[in-house]
Amino acid sequence: MATGFTVDIASADGMRTAEWTVGEEFLIRRNGRGEDAEPAARVRLLAPEGQETTAELAASLAARPVTVAEVEERLRLRGGGLPHPVLALTDQDGTALATVLPEERVPWPRRFRVRDAEDRPLAEIRHAPARFGRRCEWRIEPADGGDPYVGRRGSVGGWLVFALAFPLWLVIFLGCLLLSLVTFGQVSEMVVWGYPRSVIWRRRGAPPGSRALTFGHLRTDYHHDPRQLDRRLAYAQAALHYFDAMHHD
Repeated sequence: MATGFTVDIASADGMRTAEWTVGEEFLIRRNGRGEDAEPAARVRLLAPEGQETTAELAASLAARPVTVAEVEERLRLRGGGLPHPVLALTDQDGTALATVLPEERVPWPRRFRVRDAEDRPLAEIRHAPARFGRRCEWRIEPADGGDPYVGRRGSVGGWLVFALAFPLWLVIFLGCLLLSLVTFGQVSEMVVWGYPRSVIWRRRGAPPGSRALTFGHLRTDYHHDPRQLDRRLAYAQAALHYFDAMHHD
C-alpha cells in the first residue's frame, strides 16, 4: 500500500544567496502527521570535499553549519556556484540510512551513487535535464542489477493539454498585464500557470498502472509503494528531486 510524504526545508539558511548551505536540512514528513510530529527521516546537505564514507558523514552531522556570510564569501572567491552537496539521510532516531554522493564536482551532476549505512552500493540515480522534444528524466538503477525505475516530468496527456492551452493562457496573461498598466498597478493580479511537473517512477517491465514513486503536480507531495521501491531509495530520490526544484528548476 502506498504511503505519502512531503519534503520540507528545516530552515531558510542560505536562501538569500539561492545557494545551499552546509548543514542545511530537509525533513521527510509523513502525510497527515502534522508539522509538530517527528519527521520520518532527515536529509542533511554536506560539503562534497573528500567524499567521506557513510559512517564518517553520519559522525559529521553534529558539525558547525556554515553561515550565510561564509557561503557568500566562498561564492565570491570561487567565482561560481557550489558543487552539488552530498546528501546524508538519517532515520528519525538519528541512525544513518544512506548517503547520496554526486559523481561529478559540478553544481548540477547527471549521476549520483547511493550507498547504505554500511557503505555498500544501493543504487545509481541518473538525471537527464529537459531538452527540446525530450522530457526531464530521473532514473534509479538498483545495485543488484534489477530493472531500473524511470520517472519523466509530466505525462504525455499533460504536455498535450499544456500545448493546446498555452495560446489561451498567453491571451489571458497579456490581458492581465494590460489591465495592470492601464490602472497604473492598482489592479495587478496575474494568472499563474506553468508546465506539468508531476513525475511517476515506474519499474521497467512492471504491470500497467504500477507506480513505485509519484510526485504530484498540484499537491506537491510524494506517494511511495514500499513493496516496489526501498524507502531509502525513495527518500534519496525525493530529496534530489526537491533540491533540484528548489535551487535549480
